Amino acid sequence: MSLAVALTAAPSWAASNVLTWQDNSTNEANFYVERKAEVCAGTGAFAEIATVGSNVSTFNDTAVVEGVTYCYRVAASNPAGKSAYSNLAGRTVPFTIPASPSGLGVSGGP
Repeated sequence: MSLAVALTAAPSWAASNVLTWQDNSTNEANFYVERKAEVCAGTGAFAEIATVGSNVSTFNDTAVVEGVTYCYRVAASNPAGKSAYSNLAGRTVPFTIPASPSGLGVSGGP
């Protein structure tokens, strides 16, 4: 089983990371999505954050924090075991731009 993961920005730059991958497997039962909160070159440990079903090739990670960099990897699985992990994909979640203030006024002094 061979996987390649791509990471894209979420619609409207929402505080989420949308992962997509190429499903090169023909006999997977599911995919495991793992994440760590650091750049991909870091030494931190990955944690499983989701399991998606067979032939699903996307996952929207909404449990992220603005300004934090995340690194992801995916593995396919079936009753015989787990595949090698995919390549790594990383992204820093952008800060949401606040709305412009409204209702401002200026008043004169004495």
